[in-house]
Amino acid sequence: MEIVKNKEGATLLVALKGRLDTNTSPELEASLEKEEGFTDVRFDFGQLEYLSSSGLRLLFSCRKKLGGAEHVIVENANEVVREIFRVTGFDRQITLK
Repeated sequence: MEIVKNKEGATLLVALKGRLDTNTSPELEASLEKEEGFTDVRFDFGQLEYLSSSGLRLLFSCRKKLGGAEHVIVENANEVVREIFRVTGFDRQITLK
């Protein structure tokens, strides 16, 4: 998985390419923990091919840490990933755009 991060004010922008699964979730988690000074995170899933339950847990952990769904936004998710959010109910826990 490739991770590209940038900051815009207090928002951390995170673009992911590849798969967010059991093998790659720890890499993303460690990468996010290195960042400081952000109150919101915006994930660009435009090039994300797959999302597993461990990836969902990581997103939910971000939501909990930052204080709510309005602070974690997922953009550009493909239909397969959107369906995973819908079936698991995470579409009501994370902001999808």
